[in-house]
Amino acid sequence: MNAIHFPLTGNSAIMALVILIHVFFAFFAVGGSLIAIFSEWLGQRKKDDAYMRLARSLSKFLADMMKINGVLGVMIIVLIIGLWGTFARFLYSVMFWPFFIEGLFFLLMMVFSVLYNRTWDRASNGLHLFFGCLAAFFSILAAFVINAIWAFMMFPGKWLETRDGWDAIQSPILWESFTHMLLPCVINGALFIFLFSFWKVKFSDKETDYYKKINRFAARMSAALIFLQPLSGLSFLWRVNISSQGLAHPNPWGQLWSGVGTPYLHGMFFLASVAVICAALYWILGHDNGRKFLLIAAVAMFTAFFVGGYAREKARKPYLVWGHMYMSQNPVKAKSTGAKKAEGINGASVYDNEGCGACHLFQGKGGSAGPELEDLNDSFSKDDMKEFLSEPPDDMPPFGGSEKELEAIANYLLNPMGKATP
Repeated sequence: MNAIHFPLTGNSAIMALVILIHVFFAFFAVGGSLIAIFSEWLGQRKKDDAYMRLARSLSKFLADMMKINGVLGVMIIVLIIGLWGTFARFLYSVMFWPFFIEGLFFLLMMVFSVLYNRTWDRASNGLHLFFGCLAAFFSILAAFVINAIWAFMMFPGKWLETRDGWDAIQSPILWESFTHMLLPCVINGALFIFLFSFWKVKFSDKETDYYKKINRFAARMSAALIFLQPLSGLSFLWRVNISSQGLAHPNPWGQLWSGVGTPYLHGMFFLASVAVICAALYWILGHDNGRKFLLIAAVAMFTAFFVGGYAREKARKPYLVWGHMYMSQNPVKAKSTGAKKAEGINGASVYDNEGCGACHLFQGKGGSAGPELEDLNDSFSKDDMKEFLSEPPDDMPPFGGSEKELEAIANYLLNPMGKATP
């Protein structure tokens, strides 16, 4: 069966886009649930209908949004199985129970989100708030399990030695990555409410008092939490740095600090600085004069969400699972046996066996994650090519075959038509 390749964008870009959209909605599901129960509690305490109305609106929106998130989740599973079948079998075998438990948590989150939305006028205040707390609780648990699976892919930790499922869950970056994920959930939720209420105040002449009050509430919440986000980010980076020490290159910290993830990390630093400065200006100037700066902070935070997603993915490249499986879906320790012909080793078969086509376009076929391999003989001699394949940049795995196979693939890349290269 022929491999599936998305035209123009490539498989990795399509997968990343679907995952980021799914995670964006998932972030709001977690953050929105927390904001909803806080708003309801505040409304009950202050006897303020505005906060109660906000909580009710959020509960309806979240109940409807779960359907979209469910569809996106199914799309992710289909794409992983269809595009990376070997990787899917491996990941689901290692993480079967976490995936199963996460699905259970997601189901419970949906159940209690629906109960929370539909029992406003049927349950007592205490029971209704309890339903909301359960919806938020299971959304956090589902996020924690998914984060644990992602953390495993970047840092398998002791699992590389023990192959024990419990060690797979306990990644060295588990708690720092979860904290760094949970805080943006609430920030993004608050900023979404801020933007919506800002738009209603600006362009609607109905119920402006309500939207002004909600706008101030969401602005203050998001502006306060934005100051905490750099702290969680630095804590996460510190843990990645510590966990990467002693690991072979390329490693996650090297990829972030001086590798393929560096531009995204710099982008994150810039966007975080913009958001913090604008949040500070909001507090200094007050709500009426400073909310325009908070609009800029909102754009910076939402952009940072997508940039951060790509930074996390680039941190573990060229691996699907660091230290265990390459982007080609070949095991790290696997050695290519090559394919023999009467006259010797076939360079084209070595190229296929090494999985180079998973990342590179060559002779009109292959992936788009790496550079296109055309006219290499203009830049490389055979010795240069062999040296490059043996000690490539950090974002590319070193060649794992024999010396004869290295000779064959170098000849093939420099002259795919079959003529030997000096």
